[in-house]
Amino acid sequence: MMRLSVDREAARAELVALGAEAVGPLIAELTDEQSPVGWGDIGVVLRSIGRPAFGPLTEALVVAPTRETARRCGWAFMGFGADLLDDYIGALAHPDPVVRDNAALGIQYCRERGASAVPALVGLLDDPDEEVRQRVVRALGEIGATAAVPALRQVRADGPGRRRAAALRALAHVGGFEALTEADRAAIERLIRVKLTNERIEGEEPCGRWLALPTGDQAAVLEALGLSEPRPATMRLGRAAVESAGHGPGPEERRGAVVFVSPELDGWTLVFGFWAGKWGDDGHEQEAAGELSGRFGRAQAYWYDDQTGSSGWTVAEGGRVVRHYSDEGEEPVGERLPVERTRLTFADLDELPPEEWPEDDDICSALTVAAAMSISPADLGPGTRVRGNGVLALTRAGRDHGGFPAGALPI
Repeated sequence: MMRLSVDREAARAELVALGAEAVGPLIAELTDEQSPVGWGDIGVVLRSIGRPAFGPLTEALVVAPTRETARRCGWAFMGFGADLLDDYIGALAHPDPVVRDNAALGIQYCRERGASAVPALVGLLDDPDEEVRQRVVRALGEIGATAAVPALRQVRADGPGRRRAAALRALAHVGGFEALTEADRAAIERLIRVKLTNERIEGEEPCGRWLALPTGDQAAVLEALGLSEPRPATMRLGRAAVESAGHGPGPEERRGAVVFVSPELDGWTLVFGFWAGKWGDDGHEQEAAGELSGRFGRAQAYWYDDQTGSSGWTVAEGGRVVRHYSDEGEEPVGERLPVERTRLTFADLDELPPEEWPEDDDICSALTVAAAMSISPADLGPGTRVRGNGVLALTRAGRDHGGFPAGALPI
């Protein structure tokens, strides 16, 4: 095995030493889906050869006959690094959108070392290809606010007009609300206030965690959860912000930076996101629910995965947990709730042969428990009694790791 590894490295070194002479045969192997040579190894060699491989790989991207060959060529093409930054910048002007997209991706992987590409990237904010436009915004985000924000603000101030809206979205992605100009922040705040005056509440399956408390005292909820800097937000904006923070890029600690505290809904306040940060990590949710129920009489914590349907719930009353269940196999606490006695949980299915499993609608989930015990986010609608408005607020993680996360979100 050691000898094989040495031979492979020696072969790579020999091909790199050949330089431009090796590029054509290497690309022929890279685009041959029947080749026994590992395409990743070929890509590494082409990247090591550097500039002599850049132009031929560009052409291979243009003429790639299948999605697989285009993927292989793109993987090799995006990895030349900052040494070929000028080549990537030049490729942003290529007539083929596949090349422009992959060039922007190559710049994206240069991160802050790609700062000199910002003017060229900003010039593609109105690119006719949607994938290129999206890639440009992500590349600007990886380059960072220091280089990208001034250029984007200049577009907002001086145009051209066809790029102004895209520049606003890019600013939100790169630096968040704080990166916007004072005029833009004021305009967005006005829009949110207008939307809140006639907000239409709609049901939507959640993906993640939420807390239900039987109160309309939003200030008390914020204080009890250790939240700060509340900002008015529509339900659509609040839930999108929480989902973006939970699934977006950045350090793990920032995933729980923000939560959305709903308006009062049929006498309940729902808190979406990693609401238990005051108590520590996710493992403290039972403790947190018990403590909150001592203050508010009841507290219910839920999680739901809208991809798999798996879920869990914790119900606390009068300062103690009366029921805890999770599809992840944690030890249950307490007797089954009334709603659980008429349906099977995922844990129950493990005891039955598949042919005896009920329909999905008959399986007990966090949504069915919430609908029976409080209010389900999926059941909200025109008949829901609403008082006040929702707010986005920072958790302890948000205060410790940089405030509200960046992102262009729907209002």
